[in-house]
Amino acid sequence: MATIDWDAVTEEATDLLSRYIAIDTSNPPGREQAAADFLAGVLRKDGIECQIYPLPDGRANLSARLPGDGRKRPFVLLNHMDVVPVERAFWQEEPFAGVVKDGFVWGRGAIDMKCMGIMELLTLLLLRRNNIPLSRDLLFVAAADEEAGGDKGIEWLDKNHPELFDAEYVLNEGAYGSEGMFGVPRPVFTCSIGEKGPLWLRLRTEGSPGHGSTPHGDNCLERLVRALYKVQTWERSTTLLPEMHPLFEFIRELGVIEGDLSQDTLDGLAKRIPLLRALLTDTISVTICNAGIKANVIPTTAEAVIDCRLLPGHEPDSFISQLKAVIDDPRVQVEPVLESHTPISPVDTELLRVIDAVVREHIPQSVLLPSISPGFTDSRTFRRRGVVAYGFVPCLLKPAELASAHGHNERISIDNLRLGTQILFEIVQRMCV
Repeated sequence: MATIDWDAVTEEATDLLSRYIAIDTSNPPGREQAAADFLAGVLRKDGIECQIYPLPDGRANLSARLPGDGRKRPFVLLNHMDVVPVERAFWQEEPFAGVVKDGFVWGRGAIDMKCMGIMELLTLLLLRRNNIPLSRDLLFVAAADEEAGGDKGIEWLDKNHPELFDAEYVLNEGAYGSEGMFGVPRPVFTCSIGEKGPLWLRLRTEGSPGHGSTPHGDNCLERLVRALYKVQTWERSTTLLPEMHPLFEFIRELGVIEGDLSQDTLDGLAKRIPLLRALLTDTISVTICNAGIKANVIPTTAEAVIDCRLLPGHEPDSFISQLKAVIDDPRVQVEPVLESHTPISPVDTELLRVIDAVVREHIPQSVLLPSISPGFTDSRTFRRRGVVAYGFVPCLLKPAELASAHGHNERISIDNLRLGTQILFEIVQRMCV
């Protein structure tokens, strides 16, 4: 096995992540071409050929391949280059400067998910530099547009470059390690074996316009508000997926759950703890609402977008039918905006066993638990093709760090960057030698 100077690798990882964050790939509009050029430059400097797939308006995807001897099917390291926008006024540091300060790398994408992209990149570089022979091809795929649904990213690659999806395993984002889960100091790593399916719906209704001083009973905005109230007060039952039993048994052992995992217990947990509610139920968040042109004008149209996330196995058509019954108003139209659902990957695999072993070697007191991701990722496209895909970012994050993803002051510690790169490299090396 290779002898790695991890101090030098950590310095390189910190520098690469800082420079990568400084490339503003806020989506919209994305502009991933600049990020793809940056990654390609790093790869080619070490003699790793890569392919950039340019699209209009500065969008692009990228792939690179380290060839193996073909004894095993390929392994994919998957990441996305785009990030969500920022509200600069709320940041302590410039979000697109890649500031290195107080042992952290600051900036949008530090956690979601440019850090993992750099860990994956360095894994390829270290395998190449140390001339480690591989039993399978190792692919690095950096996709565009994940934060907006993937039409110009993973879905575009799926349609135009199916050869990238001929794989046995995929590692991607979807779950992290935690220091202090539910207040307990024991390190816990979760591995996402599946994810909730996004179902974005537009609620739209029309009414009679008029002067705001004279209510007439056909106000479309009032009708929409009534519909949204019914949606938000809709009591949905909890479901504990069989694959989630180990996680909930562990939570019970921590003392968070009293008694057995009965339906009443699960319903109570869903009401008390938002994270567990997301793992046990189909969730709904109202994210956009538009109506009106002036304070004294009753509007003609009103619409809202709701972000629904369905548990694996729950069908979108059935959910929409239930939602319409809850709203109980034929004048409120329900239109799908985005829909995707995929199966759960199996847990009895060589990859999950290797992840568990490597994690315990680095942090002996830790535990690895399968979970599902409340959010959706690009892994869904591989799972649709029957590829085993796991979400596993091998960092131990404190609650404040994890909360900064999609929030303000996003940052990752240099210690976590080192830990993650070491664990990921060891996992990939064992899976690909």
